[in-house]
Amino acid sequence: MSFEQLVLDAFDQLSPFYTTEKNQKTTNSVSAQLEATYLGIKSQLSGTSLRESGDKSTRALPPQLTLQNLARFMGQSKSCWILEDFHKINESDRALLSQAMKVFVDMAAEYNTLKIIAIGAVDSARQVVKYDHEMRTRVAEIHVPLMNLHELQDIIIKGGELMNLRFDSSLSSTISHYAAGLPSICHTLCLNICVHLDFNIPSEKLVNIRKESLQPALKMYLDEASDTLKMAFENNLKQSKVKKYNNPELIVKALSELPQEGGTRADIYKRITKYEKDYPQGNLTKYLKQMCEKEITPLIRSSESSGKYAFIDPLYRAFAMALVSITHSHDPHELIDWNDAIASFIKSFSTEELTKSIHTYKILYATDK
Repeated sequence: MSFEQLVLDAFDQLSPFYTTEKNQKTTNSVSAQLEATYLGIKSQLSGTSLRESGDKSTRALPPQLTLQNLARFMGQSKSCWILEDFHKINESDRALLSQAMKVFVDMAAEYNTLKIIAIGAVDSARQVVKYDHEMRTRVAEIHVPLMNLHELQDIIIKGGELMNLRFDSSLSSTISHYAAGLPSICHTLCLNICVHLDFNIPSEKLVNIRKESLQPALKMYLDEASDTLKMAFENNLKQSKVKKYNNPELIVKALSELPQEGGTRADIYKRITKYEKDYPQGNLTKYLKQMCEKEITPLIRSSESSGKYAFIDPLYRAFAMALVSITHSHDPHELIDWNDAIASFIKSFSTEELTKSIHTYKILYATDK
């Protein structure tokens, strides 16, 4: 969304109305009627009193949708402005939104509940909001770390209790390792297991869920993610012209040999030089940055706190490992048929492959030593 669209959407969510005109009308009437009949006299007196009043309200018009008015309406309704996926907003619009934050900070003196909450899937608020020097003391950075294995297993345990299901310890361990700190993946795999086993409501009796149930759940997950998987690898690994080094492919290969949590730039460089001894460090710096900043489908992410690079989704790492084995027998400059590669990957992928993708780095590190 652009900055203008974000502001218009905020106004639309509030649906603000303001009074442009007040009309008040009072009407009093008294009527009398005298009616005679042949047999006698019948008189009828009737009176009415009417008072009318009303306010005329009109929807706020686009020219009046200013940040000051937005802050005022939110303050009066005790609402806050939540901006999700802030990292996907264009750089130029982030600068405008940092100015909007100034307006909200100033208006907060009048409305103490007024605030903007910017949510972004990165490790530092500085990557989410490119605020200026004046805003540094006015922005609260709240770090939301990745979940650890115990926290992910708690999700499985609590969800199982609600559904009256008991997940096998080896199954919950595999799911929590595969999720790599991301609760969304943990939720999705557990949901797929329930859907496959036709548990749409809590079970009447306690049911044990074994590790074999993970295979169909993984297939469902892979089918849903196949288009994104194809786009991510194709956009990152394709080369417009033949070069001495296939830089993205070397980086992907190196990351596939590192732990699921990724590795530092030095770790990646060490892996690459095993195959390309004269590989320039400048190439690694350039292409790591590009692969983290792909606007549509980034393949890897970086962590400022740990200095490590890793695949965005553990599924990407598993596919990278399979892709490396496929490309060993191909010419390095031969074009890859991504549809065939991903179809083959989905067809052959199993829980054993998943376990291998989780624990391979232990074997690699042992052989290095």
